[in-house]
Amino acid sequence: MRITLTDRSTVPVSSKREYLDNGYLKVPGRVARTGIQQYMASELGLNDRSPSELVNVYRSPDEVFKPESLASYDNCDITVEHPDRMVDASTYQDVSVGSVISEGRQDGDWVCSDLLFKSQNAIDAINSGKAELSVGYTAEYIPTQGVTDDGTPYEFEQRDIKVNHVALCDTARAGSLARIFDTKKEGHMHQVILDSGEKVTVGDEAAQIRIQNSIDSLKKRVKDAEEQAESAEAAQEAAEAKADAAEAKAEEAACKVEELEEQLEEAAAGEAMDSARKIAGKDFVCDSKRSVEIKRAALDSAGIKCRKHGSWDKAPDGYIHAYFDAMEESAEETEDDDEEWSEKEAKDSHRRLGLALKDSKPKGAQATRDAVRNEWMQKRHARKEKK
Repeated sequence: MRITLTDRSTVPVSSKREYLDNGYLKVPGRVARTGIQQYMASELGLNDRSPSELVNVYRSPDEVFKPESLASYDNCDITVEHPDRMVDASTYQDVSVGSVISEGRQDGDWVCSDLLFKSQNAIDAINSGKAELSVGYTAEYIPTQGVTDDGTPYEFEQRDIKVNHVALCDTARAGSLARIFDTKKEGHMHQVILDSGEKVTVGDEAAQIRIQNSIDSLKKRVKDAEEQAESAEAAQEAAEAKADAAEAKAEEAACKVEELEEQLEEAAAGEAMDSARKIAGKDFVCDSKRSVEIKRAALDSAGIKCRKHGSWDKAPDGYIHAYFDAMEESAEETEDDDEEWSEKEAKDSHRRLGLALKDSKPKGAQATRDAVRNEWMQKRHARKEKK
């Protein structure tokens, strides 16, 4: 797998700074080395362990000093700290403070190059003590279980190293010997940059590397956690918006249902009033707009007793509807019987009238009509008493 990474390092030797007439600073520096370097698992894209776990990667002399790799140093840009992305045509004007003016060359286990600083801010930073160098490059990382000559185990080998830029920085992965050549100081201390930006010195280089890597890992984890929190918050807001929209639709549907129920109840009340007059008489009136209350009032107005519940006010709605329907059916059957009897009685009256006229003596037409009417009235009265 090919991965883009950055290294860091520093060490002081006798001063070789050269200030040119135009104010530029020309100075050689150690920029990279062979041997074991440590990277966090997250930098290598490893998901089988903790992101902050340190992984040993072997940089063999054959790869570090390969002619193609050394040639890639020439004319690459110099930056102050590593930029967010590799330097290219779209970014160099914003991040470049100079350039490497030679190919890399071997110096023991190290690669040295000549650097030309053009930015006054970068030169002032060097004069203030900022002197460590870190290489930004791409390389192939080959999974390889091995052990160096000094007995240090490793899991990966770097191959096909191509340099993109050299960064002037405060701390370096390659150790304290990778830096611009400067006045040597005895008992050199190594710096660790805390999250607050404060610099703390430690005496052991290995400890400095581990501490700095742990701090960098924690920063990354905090950043990732913040991004996840923001994503979760956005998802929650989206879910709440959907829930609000669904609730609004439900309320709208409920209002429509309520309107329909009111319309149905109004229609039912009209039908109930028509039916109530069949039971309680045509003069029956009721101010209520609820069908069940109209039926309740009609039953009470008709003088019908509620034997089961004592009074119609105490009877449940279902009982009212059922009893009212039964009484309405009974009233309709009575009307049908009356109509049938009236029709039959009319036919019989016509028949008897004919016979009476045929058999009547000259007693007068009025006497005949009176006799027929009296007979019809007697039969009607007898029928009512029978009911």
